[in-house]
Amino acid sequence: MLSGGGSRASFQLGALDYLYSNDAQFTPNIFVGASAGAILAAGLSQSNDRQAQHGFTERVRDIWCSLRDPDEMFTPRPWLVRAQTEAPGWLEMMTPRPPSSDPTPRAFPRLPFLRVNSPATPSPAPAAKLGPLELALQPDEDREHEWSLGTLAQLFSNMGKLPRIGNDLLSIHQGMERTKSMYRPGPFLLRLLDPEVFDQAKVRSAGTTLRIAMVGLESGALRFMTENGALLDRHGRVFDAGPHPLATGVLASCSIPAVFRPVPLGAETYVDGGVRENLPAQFAIEDMGAERTYLISSKGLGIPARQSMRDADLFAIVMRSTEILVDETARDELEYAARTDAIVIQPELDVHGAMTVHPGLIAISIDYGWLRAAEAVLKLDETHVLRHRRITRLRMRCLQFEEEFLGDPKNASVAERLADSKYALRDAVRECDRRVLPDDAELWWSTFERHVDAPTMIPPWLPLGEPAI
Repeated sequence: MLSGGGSRASFQLGALDYLYSNDAQFTPNIFVGASAGAILAAGLSQSNDRQAQHGFTERVRDIWCSLRDPDEMFTPRPWLVRAQTEAPGWLEMMTPRPPSSDPTPRAFPRLPFLRVNSPATPSPAPAAKLGPLELALQPDEDREHEWSLGTLAQLFSNMGKLPRIGNDLLSIHQGMERTKSMYRPGPFLLRLLDPEVFDQAKVRSAGTTLRIAMVGLESGALRFMTENGALLDRHGRVFDAGPHPLATGVLASCSIPAVFRPVPLGAETYVDGGVRENLPAQFAIEDMGAERTYLISSKGLGIPARQSMRDADLFAIVMRSTEILVDETARDELEYAARTDAIVIQPELDVHGAMTVHPGLIAISIDYGWLRAAEAVLKLDETHVLRHRRITRLRMRCLQFEEEFLGDPKNASVAERLADSKYALRDAVRECDRRVLPDDAELWWSTFERHVDAPTMIPPWLPLGEPAI
């Protein structure tokens, strides 16, 4: 069972690499996936051969690690690019300019429509601060703003821009209506769906079982596409015999609402399966009849705390609420799985966000998935868990200091903090059981992490006599 999580599926790739490399009991032939997990589930189900499945994960890992820019995974629609580009200028036009500090008296009388309060007019008493209940029940006030000469001059100075603004707004509105999304899948998805990587004919003939989760907007129901392109309800009953293209089913399962366009399939229109079940654990454990179940979630329990959202805008409030809702659903599924004999592999740290594409963070997340899989399979104690968590945090810190250093190599303070972090990473790795670490773990401290532009210099923190690798 592979959960959704956007680009955080990097964690799952690391966990899968460990399982195929080290767990002899890991011989899967039933795959359940939601959202990004649907991509991996569909690809793995192309073969019933363990070695071939491992080969698929390695190809996908190479594709994931080759990403350098978020646009490769989430390509913004032209209307969104235009809105992001033009909005600051529109706000500047609408923002009143500060009053002039020139004390020179005016040589003309103030016109009636430019009237402002006389200095002699007493200022109104400050309004009493309203409590939450009073604020919720208070009727909206239609505020009227008086004109000033500066406002009028500002308006006239921008008159020439108004036709272009009108065209921009029309284009943005039409783009929103036509695309029904802010982004489209980038070239990354095309690489994953290349016949050399994914062939839906192989899925139908492999003898594996596949279930891809998606949600129908019309019914609000959770559906699963099978390896034969049929659609089932959440109880495994055929809802739509199809057959539908598997690649379209994968796209539907990944269609995050508003981010990607909804996908029509048969009588309904579908969006991301994570809307209802980001990790359909109960379905995978109870309904699929597997002898041994592995659940790999790219997101752990809980969400990072935020600063005060008292004055957050509407979009930020909606997105934060959705994040909380998805977390609660995942919590229920993971708690259910913990009461069974399923092997649950999930992160305790969020190395990067669902829409983050950074080569260094992706590489760290992959290795963290490996470490968490080793902990779950080998039932390692809390000492190992704490060491692995510290190593991962140290690598994230090193990556941050590396970026600061590469931006300003002459900054001695940053160079010193980077060296200290690398030495701490070296010591932390050497304290670990070498058998549970990835093969390249000894290089983590002595080399740069991955960057968009690969550094060409010799790592400056290496002690004298230490070989540059």
